[in-house]
Amino acid sequence: MLACALATCEPGAAAAEARAALAAFEQLGARSDADAAASLLRRLGHRGRPAKRRPGPLTTREDEVFRLIAEGLTNEEIARRLFISKRTVEHHVGSILAKLGAATRGAVQARAAQSGQPGSPGLLHA
Repeated sequence: MLACALATCEPGAAAAEARAALAAFEQLGARSDADAAASLLRRLGHRGRPAKRRPGPLTTREDEVFRLIAEGLTNEEIARRLFISKRTVEHHVGSILAKLGAATRGAVQARAAQSGQPGSPGLLHA
């Protein structure tokens, strides 16, 4: 894949090539090649694939993060409060957004306000 050759000297061009390769491989059903392109995108600091919606209840940790989002905390503040990395918080936030069908943190906060219970999404834990 051309993107691999460009990764060290031209990361921007590599990312563009990897995105194009990922789209082509997924269209062709070439799963392992698509996985490799997505992996390269992540190594270059880009999203490999759009997050898939994962319906279902929030996990206990996601519920903790949800409650802190509802309080208006930033990812960095949540990370400090829960003694986890900011990157882990970002992962949980993405999962929460997907499970709630929300596009933004504001939508999550609105969901918390509508539920009548501060910080509760109204979903049972997995």
